[in-house]
Amino acid sequence: MRNQSIGFHFESDLPFCTCLGAGYHSIQSKDYYWDNRKRNGNFCLLQYCVDGCGSLEMGGNIYTLKAGDLFLIQIPSDSSYYLGSDQPFWKVIYLEFSNEVLPLLRKIHELSSPIYHVEKESSIEKQILNLYEKAIHDEINTYFENSKLAYCLWMDLTSLILQNASLEKKKMEAVHLFIEKNYTNENMNLDYISQCLHLSKYYICKEYKKEYGISVGQYIKELRISHACRLLTTNSQMKMQDIAQAVGYSNNNYFGKVFRAQKGISPDAFRKQSNHYDLVRMIYEK
Repeated sequence: MRNQSIGFHFESDLPFCTCLGAGYHSIQSKDYYWDNRKRNGNFCLLQYCVDGCGSLEMGGNIYTLKAGDLFLIQIPSDSSYYLGSDQPFWKVIYLEFSNEVLPLLRKIHELSSPIYHVEKESSIEKQILNLYEKAIHDEINTYFENSKLAYCLWMDLTSLILQNASLEKKKMEAVHLFIEKNYTNENMNLDYISQCLHLSKYYICKEYKKEYGISVGQYIKELRISHACRLLTTNSQMKMQDIAQAVGYSNNNYFGKVFRAQKGISPDAFRKQSNHYDLVRMIYEK
């Protein structure tokens, strides 16, 4: 492929999604930098990595794109993409779309990061390449043909991401349920969950935080301390070492350290502050 691009101008006032432009770039210069806060135009961009790698900065995060990855962003927006200092080259196909696809773009961003991996020879990759080839070789002759190609790509891409998001959600629900059933096990940690559920611990760490807004480790800690509070207020004769073991801590001193960090006081002080009541009932969120 050689560096080339094409834009479309439409003689129609129908509010359909359309492909506004397409192109291919083989990038080697470190001057390649698009600051989307300052760009002219108003459209949605799909950029697909054919080879090499590049970077996208968005929402305070920096994503690295490799072959098969694409990003979806609105122009203008609080984002930028560029060839990083340690990235030798980046070969990309880009497709620009009218803002009629914005509802789909926003839905995708709700469910996934702006980066999405496309499998080789998949229907999505074939549609991206087909739309680009048709545009470059002047094989899109009508407004309706253009719109059909654009809609098919975006609808199929959104549908696939929805399916994958549902699958990811089910996996994290399984992780969440496993923690709630087994948090009293002193071996309970990210490595143990990964081994038992046959999931990468790095995957669990990232997806669980995204789904529940809390890390796995912090959630285990909160469950254990919540259980400890219940035992401290309802079992006045229960020894501290036994309470520690009952909530998953084999070491009494470590249990006390974690409890103080969570509650601001020691377990013993927590128990004593409730002793002036004849009866203590614990009220929980759920």
